[in-house]
Amino acid sequence: MKKYARIVGGKVDNLFETNNPIQEEFPADQLWVDVTSLSIYQIDYDSTAVNNGGVWTFSAPDPTMPSMLSLRLNNERNTRLAKLNDRLTATALPFKVELGIATEADKAYLLAHKRFCIDLSNVNKQPGYPLTVVWPPLP
Repeated sequence: MKKYARIVGGKVDNLFETNNPIQEEFPADQLWVDVTSLSIYQIDYDSTAVNNGGVWTFSAPDPTMPSMLSLRLNNERNTRLAKLNDRLTATALPFKVELGIATEADKAYLLAHKRFCIDLSNVNKQPGYPLTVVWPPLP
């Protein structure tokens, strides 16, 4: 999994992780920089980005800790994933499907959960992200 930062006006305005080439995920006119080797303490939303002869350097407003925005977004995503995992564990849906004892309703419910995970992983593709986020509803 690679991590990328989108640069707009000399600042990081989005962070995105993907296994796909970033050009497949976003329009080609956006500037994305591979920051896989950097930690959240080295780069975050609103970090200043400077290109020195093809080498990008970043300076976060407070390099000792993640921004409040980053913490809030991660916390919200993790809370939603935890609720989903609790539901899946309580209903044993994946096991029912795997063992071939799931009803059609069970299969549809599991499919809805999988779509939710995909929608949750794509929230940072929304226009206005990270300042505006429409979180997908739990199925």
